[in-house]
Amino acid sequence: MSGSAGTDRSTPPPRRSASALRRLAAVRPSRKTLTGTRLNRILLVTALAVGATAFAFGTGYRSSRAAFDDGGAYLQKSSRVVHVNADNRDIDARTAKQLATGKQTLEVVQVGPELVYVVNNETGVVTRLPTESLEAEPVQRRPDSKGKLSVVTGGGSTYLVDAEQGTLNRLERKDGPGAPVPAPRVTKAVVDGNGTAWAYAPESGELVQISGGTVTGKQRVTGSGEQVGLTLVSGAPVLYRPETGQASLYGPDGLRRQLDLDARYGISSAPGAPNHLAVVVPNSGELVIADFGSGEVKRMTLPDRAGHQFGPPVVLGGRVYVPDFTSRHVLVVPVNELRVATYTTVPGTSATFEVSVRDSRVWINDPHGSGIVVSFDGNGRSTEIDITGRGDDPPKPAPSKSATPPPPTRTPKTPPPKPAELLTVPDLVGLDRTAACAQLEPKLRCVAVAQPDGEGETDKVLSTNPPAGSRLSAGKPVTVVYRGPARVPRVVDLPAGQACQALIAARLKCVDRVSGLASSGNEVRVVTAQNPAPDSAADTDAPVEITYPAQIAVGNFAGQPYDTACPVGLNCVPRNLGPGTPAYVVVAQTPAAGAGADPGSNVVLDHYGHPAVPALVGMNPDQACATLQAAQLACNRNDNAVTLQVNQVLAQDPAPGAALPAGSPVTITYESTAPAPLHRFKAPAPNRANFLSPGGGGPGGWSQQSTIGRVYPPDAAVPGLQNIYQSRCVSGCGEVGGYYYSGNPQVQQNWVMEGAAFACFTDSPPGTVPLHALMHGADAVWVFAEPGSAEYQYFKDNGFGRFEFRICNVWPRP
Repeated sequence: MSGSAGTDRSTPPPRRSASALRRLAAVRPSRKTLTGTRLNRILLVTALAVGATAFAFGTGYRSSRAAFDDGGAYLQKSSRVVHVNADNRDIDARTAKQLATGKQTLEVVQVGPELVYVVNNETGVVTRLPTESLEAEPVQRRPDSKGKLSVVTGGGSTYLVDAEQGTLNRLERKDGPGAPVPAPRVTKAVVDGNGTAWAYAPESGELVQISGGTVTGKQRVTGSGEQVGLTLVSGAPVLYRPETGQASLYGPDGLRRQLDLDARYGISSAPGAPNHLAVVVPNSGELVIADFGSGEVKRMTLPDRAGHQFGPPVVLGGRVYVPDFTSRHVLVVPVNELRVATYTTVPGTSATFEVSVRDSRVWINDPHGSGIVVSFDGNGRSTEIDITGRGDDPPKPAPSKSATPPPPTRTPKTPPPKPAELLTVPDLVGLDRTAACAQLEPKLRCVAVAQPDGEGETDKVLSTNPPAGSRLSAGKPVTVVYRGPARVPRVVDLPAGQACQALIAARLKCVDRVSGLASSGNEVRVVTAQNPAPDSAADTDAPVEITYPAQIAVGNFAGQPYDTACPVGLNCVPRNLGPGTPAYVVVAQTPAAGAGADPGSNVVLDHYGHPAVPALVGMNPDQACATLQAAQLACNRNDNAVTLQVNQVLAQDPAPGAALPAGSPVTITYESTAPAPLHRFKAPAPNRANFLSPGGGGPGGWSQQSTIGRVYPPDAAVPGLQNIYQSRCVSGCGEVGGYYYSGNPQVQQNWVMEGAAFACFTDSPPGTVPLHALMHGADAVWVFAEPGSAEYQYFKDNGFGRFEFRICNVWPRP
């Protein structure tokens, strides 16, 4: 079964521990029914439990790792859930009730040592299983959400995710389902070791943080409608973006680290990896491993596996375990060596199988395959566990030789559940073939084969294959060999190989005819027609033509979401054509709808995506708008920045990298109006009045002094400005011809109002300085300066400042 040595078969299975026997006893008839067998079992458990070692239990797996320390895992086997113990290589317990029928698969999630949840995604039923009794307790029935339900757990908190309805329900350990969490529509969730749930809401592109069933935080992580992978690495949520090949690790405070994996349209590893994120890319067969601690990204190509169908990798003990469904292998890749060190072949014919981490072990299980379960410990050592026929009720013990009479039999209040056991092939030799087939069907399938030269009466059964007493699961074929003339056996619905074997056993010639297309990989090479018809008389070596499909029909994916699942046996590979509409909807496909494709082939689904917002800060506004137009986005200008940097983009919204629908506006913030230097002029001596001019000259005969700051023209469109008005003294107001500046537009007595002179800031934006007016006490003349400047100190030292006030704030002088 393994691709290299290391599978441990050398020692016999150890005896079952006391805890294992207790769990096995839990699935027998009701504890209130103490039959002799039941009482003897309890006495045996009590005797073995005297020296048993207690187990230490942790919490959570599937989202924050299994840590239950009992060396076992709850797994699906056929229609039931069983507890497989790696130490004694046996089944400790199983459910008495069937939780699945046919080929239905179950999601089995252990919350803690005392509770397991089971999801049947083909019926929409969620079942609660206390491990003490394994008595099934349905807690949710959601037939409209079949295939879209999952249970996630960690840190003592468990939630039911309904991706169809977009809801999240908290599951209580004792009280059943809780009320829905009042959150946006979510489709994915994980739970960390602290019990905090992290859910992704695709409609808003938000990562939602939930504690105790209450939303405690939201952060925008993607554009609206983007589909991502959500997992846990080192106990923190990680978003894998298939379109960009990037992975981002988040915390309550936002983005902590983003890594460019260059791994587009891959499958990210299951939640719970301690340090590394693994992504397998089906199209190229690449495996990419990222370390969020060091930021290192490593990659390798899995030999001869490009185009294979893969499942989510799992990471444990410095190794990545990659499930390859096409070849039915699980590849083991050490992180430090980056090579396929070994692989394990998974027996069976199911399209997929389960690879999971539970109790610090990797478990490989095909629920409907053989009875072989493979488990790897933390050091990479594998153990094969053959559970074929295990987990059955033990035979009743022989009568005791003790003089002590057995306890009285008590009638149970409820009948014990009917176990789903393997079926026994009856002894059919000597019966008429019709009667023999009637005994087999409908639970087993009768394949009647005539043997023309056999001994005995015509139509009497000569032998069966497998022989009487063999144990088979329901629906398996039993070849019934009877005395002929030769009659053509019915081989429709059998795999082509088995059909030919049945025909050859009947001494007929098998002729293959490939025709038609299968709807899924499960129907490839399965016989759809035969000629001659079943039960027809035929001579020895007469040809019988069997018809079967060898390819899978490619469906029509046009108009469907780009991540639509392919039929079993095909691998859908989305291909982004760049920005366009409709976004994330299939617009073309290769091969075309209705064509045939070999099992394992890729179906390329072409779609458009949302354009990513480019980085615009630092650009000229016209250049930024042209860049947005080239990216099929609209430019929204905000010419209202308070800054000295003119015609340069200072901010943008949304941030670079956000994915938006084509035509969405992106706002750029800048300032196009430049300030002018504020010149100060002095009246001719002996007068001392000042005149202020924004970028211009002064009155005739006045001398230009220093530039005292920078201001704007009156009514300039810059936020926070006010107009400053200029008045001139004409009589009785001090020095005639002197000037006065303030924000008051009213005409004052003895002064002429000459209008708005310039504009400056009412408040104090960062980087600006105050402009003050100072009056000389004796001469009643006004001057103007910035506090702290040389001019200001000169004025203060020479009698100015009897009256002083702040006019406004200006930019500092150049």
